[in-house]
Amino acid sequence: METKSKLKYLITCLLSLYVASDSMAVNDLNKIRTSFNQEQKKIRIVFDATKKIDYRIIKEKNNNEVKVFFNNIKTSSKFKNPSISKKYFKNFVLVKKNNNLDFKIVSNYKIKFNYFSLKPMKNYGHRFVLDIYLKGKIKKITEKSKSNSIKKSYYVIAIDAGHGGKDPGAVGKRGTKEKDIVLSIAKKLNKLLKKEKNIKPILIRNKDSYLSLRQRINKARKYKADLFLSIHADAARNRKARGSSVYVLSQHGATSEQAKWLANKENSADFVGGASIDDKDTDVAQVLLDLSQDVTIETSLKVSDIILKKLKRVSKLHKEKTEQAGFVVLKSPDIPSVLIETAFLSNPKEEKKLKTKKFQNNVARAIRDAILEIIRKGII
Repeated sequence: METKSKLKYLITCLLSLYVASDSMAVNDLNKIRTSFNQEQKKIRIVFDATKKIDYRIIKEKNNNEVKVFFNNIKTSSKFKNPSISKKYFKNFVLVKKNNNLDFKIVSNYKIKFNYFSLKPMKNYGHRFVLDIYLKGKIKKITEKSKSNSIKKSYYVIAIDAGHGGKDPGAVGKRGTKEKDIVLSIAKKLNKLLKKEKNIKPILIRNKDSYLSLRQRINKARKYKADLFLSIHADAARNRKARGSSVYVLSQHGATSEQAKWLANKENSADFVGGASIDDKDTDVAQVLLDLSQDVTIETSLKVSDIILKKLKRVSKLHKEKTEQAGFVVLKSPDIPSVLIETAFLSNPKEEKKLKTKKFQNNVARAIRDAILEIIRKGII
């Protein structure tokens, strides 16, 4: 009997360990399904997972926004982003954070919601269900009503000439320094924008001085900038590389090796002045990425598309579409930010072109025209 009892105890322990290890294993989100009930004006969002879903839900103060935080779960290899109607949702975002997922929706309607979990049944596994009830459309703010309601008499545009001081940036074959070229373009853009009644341009640096990447962000935030433009004229490994590019921040790494290499190169500039990128001051904490940056990145992408369109008129494009990378200087969570590569100093022909007043003026005018269109369309 004693032997049987010990064996039974051992089996119980092993089963307990198995259950415990299984519960600690990361859950898989296989699919997100949506359906619309016209009669009830209800949108049902179903999250299908391998195991029971651990979640925490937050109702934002805004009556059109919901956030759900899923713990110990990741998207499976067969997961596909759902097709969402822009008629009902302004924003529908699923963000991966280690082994957690953050889900956020912003509706074009005032909403109410219910939520519950379902156990496996027939062909379905574990499910988390979020029912969204549409309670009346939120009126779109037109450009005219926007200016009346917010009483915004001008837009602050932060113009950041990359590098400076101890940090020369890229250096061309003829000795041309990036810091000098981009400061000249920034000053020309500043002069053009000053002529516009509804625009207040701010030069992040107006001389050959060094500023850390975080200091640049903080200065833009100090002046409550509506848009942050970081101007560069970089180098590439490939000496034949040419043309203009526009970058915005990526939360999930670079979209290309070129983007990744440039991001690492730009980010390392902080070490020139002896300041660490990983500084833990409270000012740095203010610019750490969070969910609110999803909306900022979305706006930045719209801004970048217009800038690319205008630059194409004065310069060959290196990339036809916006690139995304982890540039520190673009990480302000509340200011749409773009980094503009005007041309490549590593290309002798482009170096020569970058030094001319004609090209610098053309680039400055193209960016000015883009900003005017961005404001006219109410993007910022």
